[in-house]
Amino acid sequence: MITRISHFLAHILVMIAAFALLLMMVHVTADVIGKYVFNAPIPGTAEVVASYYMVAAVFLPLAWVEVTEGSIVVELLYNMFGRRAKTLALLSGTALSALFYGGLAWLSWSPAIKAWRIGEIVEGTWRVVIWPTKFLLPLGLVLACLIMVLRLIEIAANRHHPDPHPADPS
Repeated sequence: MITRISHFLAHILVMIAAFALLLMMVHVTADVIGKYVFNAPIPGTAEVVASYYMVAAVFLPLAWVEVTEGSIVVELLYNMFGRRAKTLALLSGTALSALFYGGLAWLSWSPAIKAWRIGEIVEGTWRVVIWPTKFLLPLGLVLACLIMVLRLIEIAANRHHPDPHPADPS
C-alpha cells in the first residue's frame, strides 16, 4: 500500500515538473518575443525561471527517477559478483542513496522554514516571492528517500530484482 502511494506521489510530482518545463518554455518564448518584437520583455522572467521552474524541474522528479530506476549506474565490477555480493552491493548502494536523500532533505528543511518566516523574495526588475519554492527541495528529496527505503526493504526481503539489461532508450 505504501509503495503504491509513494509511486502515485512520484508520478504526480513528475507531472508537475513536466508542467513547469512547459510553462517555462512558454514564458521564456513570450519574453523573447516581447523583448525583440515589441521591445517590451516580461518583467521578472529570469527570477521566475530560476526560482520556480528550474527548482521544480530538478527536485520534483527525483522520486520518479528512483521509481523507474533511471539513475546512472556503473556496473564495472557488479556483473562479476556472485549473488550474495550483488545483494550486498545493492543494499549498500541503496542505503547510501537513502542517507544522501534524507540528509539533503533534512539540511534543506531549515532554510525553507526560515524563508517562509521572513517571506523571502528576490528583487530584480520585478519583486518575486520565492519562499514557496524552498519547500520543493525537501518535498522531492523526502519522497526520493522514501522510495529508497522501500527498495531497501524489498532488497532485504529478496523481492527486488533489477533488470540486468534494461532496454536501450535510444
